[in-house]
Order: sequence, then C-alpha cells, then structure tokens
Amino acid sequence: MARFPEEYDDCERILAPDGSYDAEAVAALDLTDEELRGMYGSMIQARALEERGLTLQRQGEFHFWMECRGLEASHVGPAAALSDRDWMNTEWRQYGAQIQRGRPLEDILLFWLRGYEEWAADSIAEMEPYERRMPHIVAVGTQLPQTAGLMWGRKLQGKDEVGLVSVGDGGASKGDFHAGLNFAGALELPVVFLLLNNQWAISTPVERQTAADTYADRAAGYGFEGTLVDGNDVLATYRATKRAVEAARAGEPHLLEVLTYRRGAHSSSDADDYRENVDIEAWRERDPIDRYETFLEDRGLLGPDDFESIREAAEERAREAAESALEIAETQSPEEVFDEVFANPPDYVDDQREELLDLVDRHGEAAFRW
Repeated sequence: MARFPEEYDDCERILAPDGSYDAEAVAALDLTDEELRGMYGSMIQARALEERGLTLQRQGEFHFWMECRGLEASHVGPAAALSDRDWMNTEWRQYGAQIQRGRPLEDILLFWLRGYEEWAADSIAEMEPYERRMPHIVAVGTQLPQTAGLMWGRKLQGKDEVGLVSVGDGGASKGDFHAGLNFAGALELPVVFLLLNNQWAISTPVERQTAADTYADRAAGYGFEGTLVDGNDVLATYRATKRAVEAARAGEPHLLEVLTYRRGAHSSSDADDYRENVDIEAWRERDPIDRYETFLEDRGLLGPDDFESIREAAEERAREAAESALEIAETQSPEEVFDEVFANPPDYVDDQREELLDLVDRHGEAAFRW
C-alpha cells in the first residue's frame, strides 16, 4: 500500500489536498503573484509535454519516454527556489523542473530523440540558468557524487553557488547515494539532495527498498539535516527547498525528501501491472495541479477560463516543439552517435563507425532514425 503525507506528523505542508491552505505560511513565502502564476504555468506545461511525448512514443516517433504525471509539484517547486547562479542536476523525468529553469521544450525533446545534449554557452559565466546542469546519465544514482564533486570544485573556486541534485527512491538504494551524501557532509559542500520518493523503483515498492520510516531520517548519519515534505504541494516543496538552499550556501548540506506518487508507468516500456488501482485513485484525489488551482482561484489570481486557456496554450507549445524537434532530428546523420564521446577514438570505435556507415549505405538513413 502507498504511503500518504498526512500519515506523518513531521511532513511539511502548506496546501491540503482539498486546496485549503495556511494563509500565514503563504504570506511568509514572499512570492509575487507573477511567481505564483508562473509555477502553475510550468506545472501545466510539464503535463502537456509529458502527454505529447507519450503520444509520440506510441506513434513510433520516440523509442522511449519517461512519465511524470502527478509529480509536477515535486519538480517545479524546488526549481523555483533556486537562484539563477545555482546548479540543478535533474532526473530524466523532471520536465517541470527544466521548464521552470527556462529550458526550451524543443531542447528537452531532442534529448529523447538524439540521446545526447548540447550547450550553447562557451563558458560557465555565459550559461543560462537551465544550462547550469550536468548531462543526463542513464546509470542510476551516479549524479549524486558527481554533483558533490562539481560543488566541491565551485567551492574551492570561491563561487557562491549551490547544487541541487535529484534522485528517486530507487536510486537511494545505490552505493552512489552513500558516496554522494557522505562526501558532501564530510566536506560541508553546498549541495541539496532532493529525494523524489514516488514510492516505486520501477516495480519494487518502497517498503521493499528500506526499513527506515522515512528517507529523510538517513541524513543524520551524514552529519546534516533531513526534511520530509508533501511532494504534491508546490508551495511546501518551494519553501523547504528555499530553506535548504540557504543552509547549503552556508556550508550545511541537506536531504530533502518529497513524498509523492508516480501515477503513470515508470516508462513507456513498463507494463505497470504490479500496482493496485486503489493507490492510483487515492493519489489522483491528491493531484498537485488540482489543489494548486483551488488555491489560485481562492486568491483571485486565476479562474476557470484562465486555467483552460493556459492548458490550450501549453498543449500548442508542446505540439510545436515536438514538430520542430522531429524536423531537426531528421537532418542528423546516424553516425553522430559516435561524436562527443572520445577525444581520440580507439580503433574499435572507428571500426563500429565504418560498420554503421556501411549499413546506412545498404539500407538508407531512414532505417536508423533516432
């Protein structure tokens, strides 16, 4: 059975599942109306992009797609709490976080079409906020020690920057989790570890992954604090991350567990027949977008007509971005898969390249689309 935030006395929350809220806590956030509406726009855009990507995968345009339905608040809130100079290394399903940081939709989709990423900036100083990240790495958990290492380097250079790195509950079972947190704690690095507890590591439920009551409890073993937050409350995730970032900037790492639920499948390759519908329905009633809409309407910031127009615009942007990304992918040669890997490719890589080019000559580039 799934766990719910209301089962924990120490789980932080501002917005209840029904949209009611703590007015004093909202005021203390010191967020402008524009910022509050902006987070909503990012959440809606993330859901629209997720739906478009899944549709394209079903149509054979994408080989693979990661689902994020129901996780939007746990992605957008933390991203909104960072300054432009901070770093954010996301999981690959965190579309909302990337959107909140300003990453173009086309750029997000091209990663899934090509399998690699590009940076427009020639130096760190010239980077846009969304470019302050490391490349997505398929190996689960490796981003944790890598982010700790990155921020150690930035600290040694005297930079006033914080690195926020995300990992799922499954990734917390990897040795890299221990390595990353231990390294950050020992060297007092400016890192916030965002543990996205969506309660399933593909088909393994959280109770089979750990005997701990919460993942946040693990932080004490590394010499710093941990916090448990309602992951479907975008304001609570923002507040907790903001506080954690301030602590990290002062040399105190933080483990932030956001308790949420992956309502969709793990990925487009997942049969998803291992879960109980009762859990999915219970979490659908706790939908992060629904509760935030109730809040925004109560505050007079947006209304039903606004919600509809924002959704329609988000769907159109997702459609246009997908069309553009597919057009760009069509112009690329299959042999580009070998680029940007080795500075001096070994002989066996050159042999593989020649073998691929021979196959392209025989079957045409259309047979080797990204």
